Amino acid sequence: MMMAQYSNAQCTGRYHDLVFSNVTTTSDVTYSTANSTTLKMDIYQPTGDVQSTRPLIIMAHGGSFIGGNKTNDNVCTQICTNFAKRGYVCASIDYRLGNALAMLDSANAITTVMRAISDGKAAIRFFRQDAATTNTYKIDPNKIFCGGNSAGSVLYAHVAFIDSLNEAPVPLRSIINANGGLEGNSGNPGYPSNITALINLAGGLNVPEFVGPGNTPSFNAQGDADATVPYMCANAQSGLTPVRLCGLGAMEPLYQQYSLNHYSIVYPGEGHVPWQSNAAEMTQIDTTLANYLLQFVCATGVTEITNDNMVQIYPNPAKDILYVSLKDMSAYSNIQVLDATGRVVAENKVIDMMMTLDIHNLSGGIYFVKVTKTNGGLLVKRIMVD
Repeated sequence: MMMAQYSNAQCTGRYHDLVFSNVTTTSDVTYSTANSTTLKMDIYQPTGDVQSTRPLIIMAHGGSFIGGNKTNDNVCTQICTNFAKRGYVCASIDYRLGNALAMLDSANAITTVMRAISDGKAAIRFFRQDAATTNTYKIDPNKIFCGGNSAGSVLYAHVAFIDSLNEAPVPLRSIINANGGLEGNSGNPGYPSNITALINLAGGLNVPEFVGPGNTPSFNAQGDADATVPYMCANAQSGLTPVRLCGLGAMEPLYQQYSLNHYSIVYPGEGHVPWQSNAAEMTQIDTTLANYLLQFVCATGVTEITNDNMVQIYPNPAKDILYVSLKDMSAYSNIQVLDATGRVVAENKVIDMMMTLDIHNLSGGIYFVKVTKTNGGLLVKRIMVD
């Protein structure tokens, strides 16, 4: 899997644990007045935080692009609250909506979605503009994570994966161009709208092949019986909306094909956004997402190197025991497991072709397995510990 570049944030509890007791919410912050529309967001910050730069999470609500708002999607507000307590700045945004009648026509439905995508990009640019000018919110413009629940995740999945207008089918290109081009026309021009990683909770893509080599890392969750945002490719809303959507079942093979940095949770037999009403699943998503994002916000000094087919490391995710299979044990001398801060948390000298490491005491999160070669070379692989 390909890894992002890391900067200098430290993670000694912060960004993983709920280190702040209280959250300060600034409501109804205007992030755009383009298109004769005032778009607002609620911004969540850890109360009393003195950190000069913080990673940012932007969440967009569900509602099939015809309903919902920044306050009534409990998944978005819970993630914003919990991650602010971890030390992030978070925002829950409103975006332009369509109406149910318009969504029965494919061109109108796609136009509605493209307008929402344009708004989502403007929200990203709002924070980068703030960081470059007044610096009111003290965000790190190089650590911006975006996503949402249901429709909000569809919105930001297209932000994450459409890199070029040429990727889009010709009819879609026309709609994109009519709404301001790839960057959209929702305001805050002059600042980039790229993101560090996608938070994809029951989202999907109109064209799964938007996923390609070198694409944005992603955290994903979906029920495999979802028909609202189809787990595989089908018309949305159980076929009622004549627009093709392809969920995690169609995206996951492409993540694997291109060795993209990603983590996916599939809920067998479950439908649309089951975590919305299941506290245990919501807790799983919240804590696993916190673990996943650590690799981007913590300084490890470790870059993943996975070009050695003589070594197999499994399972991934791991729980109690990690196995390292070596085709030629004489070529390797040592195996270490490092946490997200670069600290060695498990280690074994190579004495056999099948090595095991006891990791049952490790807390859940991102770790790195470093295999040292006898010639001084290294193999480093990222793993997730549940």
